[in-house]
Amino acid sequence: MDKDKYKLGKTRDEKPEGFYDTDQIFEFFKRKKIFVKRKDNLPRFCENHGIQMVKFKREGSGGSTPTAYKIPTDTKIEQIRQSLMYINNSVLGLELVKKKEKKILQIFDEAENKEESKTSIATKVSKLLGVPCNRKLVRRILEEKRSSKLEKLKKS
Repeated sequence: MDKDKYKLGKTRDEKPEGFYDTDQIFEFFKRKKIFVKRKDNLPRFCENHGIQMVKFKREGSGGSTPTAYKIPTDTKIEQIRQSLMYINNSVLGLELVKKKEKKILQIFDEAENKEESKTSIATKVSKLLGVPCNRKLVRRILEEKRSSKLEKLKKS
């Protein structure tokens, strides 16, 4: 097993300035509405999003080597937020899927008979929310929520 999985280099005597420890960066992300599920996932999360990390000496002999994380800039925070929006199992991604679902149902309910297809609904949702939406998502949502009214759709 690789002891320096994230290539952090040598251990420093103390936490450098401009870096947060695990608890501080976890709270920082919470304030910025970026939710990391568990603190033990922070190194992987930071590695995946290009946040610099360093290790420093721990007090006492027990536990793992503490890690400090460079405080991300506002542009980096925005990049992370954008990338998380397209991951459906992240909190931001789930919020976006819920918004898409509401819009799909709204467009379907307001449509006249044989006026809309799954593709046209997906296109409208994409334009309204400014994010990708496809007919497969439309099909899944309509089959779950409006299965008795599917004959209302135009066959394409």
